[in-house]
Amino acid sequence: MNDFSTTEAFNYLYALELHGIKPGLERIHKFLSHLDFPHQKFSSVHIAGTNGKGSTAAITASILKQAGYTVGLYTSPHLIDFSERITINGMPIPNNEIVRFTTGLKKTVETWAIPITFFEFTTAMAFCYFAEKNVDIAVIEVGLGGRFDATNVLTPKVTAITQIGMDHESYLGNTLLDIAKEKAGIIKPNVPVLTGATQPKVLDYFEETARANNAPLIRLHHEIITMGESPRKFSYQSAKQTLSISCPLLGRHQMDNAALAIGIIERLSDDLISERHIVDGVAHVQWPGRLQIIQKNPKIILDGAHNPSGIAALVSFLEEKEQHCSGKKWLIVGIMRDKDIKAMLTPLAKWADEIILTEPNIERAAEATTLVDVLDSSVSYTIKKIISEAILFVLSKAAPEDTLVITGSLYTVAEATTYAVGHLAVGRE
Repeated sequence: MNDFSTTEAFNYLYALELHGIKPGLERIHKFLSHLDFPHQKFSSVHIAGTNGKGSTAAITASILKQAGYTVGLYTSPHLIDFSERITINGMPIPNNEIVRFTTGLKKTVETWAIPITFFEFTTAMAFCYFAEKNVDIAVIEVGLGGRFDATNVLTPKVTAITQIGMDHESYLGNTLLDIAKEKAGIIKPNVPVLTGATQPKVLDYFEETARANNAPLIRLHHEIITMGESPRKFSYQSAKQTLSISCPLLGRHQMDNAALAIGIIERLSDDLISERHIVDGVAHVQWPGRLQIIQKNPKIILDGAHNPSGIAALVSFLEEKEQHCSGKKWLIVGIMRDKDIKAMLTPLAKWADEIILTEPNIERAAEATTLVDVLDSSVSYTIKKIISEAILFVLSKAAPEDTLVITGSLYTVAEATTYAVGHLAVGRE
């Protein structure tokens, strides 16, 4: 069989999205068995959670890179380019490798008639790439849930579950405890597990599951303590060490994510990772699209918050910074229709002076008119269905002292980022 062209490879990949989301491990186990079990050829860290798992994964990988390891990082979704999902030491997988793996993996799918999903296929690609490149360790972010996620074929060195909130209820359940049970599915026998969860019932369940698996449980705010007002300067304390940490990622919640990452590193029990590696690794992390300031006058903030707890963290950051905001507060928001739109829009509407409702170019996007339906009648809004037009609209009216926040989905932020790269003097605070 001839190799795909680049266009054909990506067309094939994205056509797999038509298969939808199908929780379960039978297909990925079968697929990987015909690929010579690539996931068993490297060490790994496995991270789940409602919010913060991507940031925690990125910080963990950054520390390991600083320590001199060859580090794979698998995250989803991407912002601009598919290759962002699969990186080694911060370098995205090259397009020619995507084409090569897609060609080979498609042959396996067809030979063994496996009804593979997009995420299962890309997970297998990541595992094959990491195995072939002999990474020392891979940091793997769960896609959805945990128990039946395609990444849950790993036997990692350490697992982590960040915070727990409501999201993807149609797949994970309608209560926090239901969702926690799905996340706890990544807990493995004798493998240390860290968590940033705070809800008593959730922690009780994690403790029970960890005990049943003889898995040491390390809890943020218990065995790990952070002290400070900002991720830019805070103290990390555990039984092993006390560190002064500076993290460039914005928002108080990033202190928790950084602390979990440091806790993961401690559980790897590697004497080659020094305090300096940890401090420098956190200080050099990059994780675009999450409370990212891309312009100062007017200030433009991108944040991929896509569920109520993510929005709460964003609003907390905005309110904390409000004393420094003398101008008008603008909001561009586009949300997926399967989200709790009212719970997301209500706190944002309270913060904003004027709202522009938009629709990212993806089938799952909620129509702007649907967003209107949950707004209070007193809220001032404008509909601009195309994100670039929404940005132009605000910039045509905004003063230099104003603030524009673009949020609601990583898909919304991705389109805004693409536009900004071509049209704005993109920078970072």
